Amino acid sequence: DVGGFCNGILAGLVAITAGCANVEPWESIIIGLVGGLVYQGASMLLKRLKVDDVVDAFPVHGACGIWGIVALGLFGNPDEGMGGNGVFYGGDQLGTQLFAGFLIILWAGGLSVLIFLPLRKLGMLRMGDEFQEKGADVMEHSPAKAYSESPNAATAKKTSSQQAEV
Repeated sequence: DVGGFCNGILAGLVAITAGCANVEPWESIIIGLVGGLVYQGASMLLKRLKVDDVVDAFPVHGACGIWGIVALGLFGNPDEGMGGNGVFYGGDQLGTQLFAGFLIILWAGGLSVLIFLPLRKLGMLRMGDEFQEKGADVMEHSPAKAYSESPNAATAKKTSSQQAEV
């Protein structure tokens, strides 16, 4: 699964973004690896809950972003002079990071409700039945020949149209 592989890499990068200036390189590797596992778990959970997230945006950016915030509260040695103050070193940063994560979830969730609830009530969140049957890529985003039913379909159409011209 190339998409899952790429998302796993991206998940690790998202996870380390919050604490990249405040943790040691070996800690960033751990944070990134755990981020990959968080991505996999969140992706599997969404599938089990039947939540439609085609590109796994929430597992990559939401779940791994929150993990990155929490990880900064765990890692980061204040004695290294990089600004870390993690629990693993006797620091008290974890409470601040958890509170920040809560505020981010509250802010993003609140704004999402304000935007998506009216759109849902107006029936503007779903594409029509034809779009859902064929897919938006076929309907709007690409030339029709890019989605031929068989490898020879485009050639057959071209040949028949050339014959019609003669």
